[in-house]
Amino acid sequence: MDEISFAEIHEAALRSGFHDCGICDPEIPKEDADAYDTWLKDGLNAHLAYMENRIRIDPKSLFADLKSVIMFVTHYKQEKLPFEEGKGLIASYARGRDYHRIHKKQLKEFICWLEKRSGKEGIARGFSDSFPLLEKALAAKAGLGFVGKNTLLIHPKFGTFVLISGILTSLDLPRTASKARMPRCGSCTKCLDACPTSAIIAPYRVDAAKCLSSLLIESKGPLENPEKVRNPGYIFGCDICQDVCPHNVRKPLSLHTEFSQEKGQGAYITRDRLEALLTMPEELYGSPTFGSPLNRRGALGLKANAETLPWALEAAHELK
Repeated sequence: MDEISFAEIHEAALRSGFHDCGICDPEIPKEDADAYDTWLKDGLNAHLAYMENRIRIDPKSLFADLKSVIMFVTHYKQEKLPFEEGKGLIASYARGRDYHRIHKKQLKEFICWLEKRSGKEGIARGFSDSFPLLEKALAAKAGLGFVGKNTLLIHPKFGTFVLISGILTSLDLPRTASKARMPRCGSCTKCLDACPTSAIIAPYRVDAAKCLSSLLIESKGPLENPEKVRNPGYIFGCDICQDVCPHNVRKPLSLHTEFSQEKGQGAYITRDRLEALLTMPEELYGSPTFGSPLNRRGALGLKANAETLPWALEAAHELK
């Protein structure tokens, strides 16, 4: 097999629906592994028990004869919308189709190309953020940007509004670690200052127990003391630390139609829609045809989230 160039890989990635890619070796940088261990030791993962799987810092245990990791970003930025009385705002990534479904299709198409181009089968395994890897560390190592003080990957062209996925492969591919050149966070603290729950307790350190996005997406069942959650108006997720980031200024909106609100649940959930979700049969709500990231929280979870909205505290209790 003749050597596969990065230009070929990048072109195939764009054809598959990704917006950029990079390649690195499979070693997690020591500083990232140490920061992860300290974060766990300090209990900052809180209710995110799945984050305790330390296989995240050992990619080689996940794929035989692993030599390279191809990292992808998919740009999803949507229009910034205001909070509205009587409505709960949905974070921009969750307004369209479930990105895990989008990634699955993209990765399958790319792996088919890679196997055909190399003349070998079984040489790659795709993954997204549901896979036990430190994907942001690998994306940064592959030259796709750097991790900011809000702990999100900041891409030079797309800012923080990117979804990360990748491929583990036994092919020895050209590295792109030095591709990204851009300013870092410097003395900026806008994300720390704007966080409504003070979840960014220090630069590059987020307390999941406080993070509004984590609470409204990853919680199981009712929230404790919903009236004490400092929620400015979200019913699922949160974009505040992204909205204030200077690296997102004048960045384009995504042209990927699958992320548009017309493809999913839209940008807001009203009380009427919440009541409709609560009366929807569970088997329908959880079916593949529903296809929304909101499935992760479920109808009852969205009701619990609604109880944190300033305008909905009383109304949400009436739905019980």
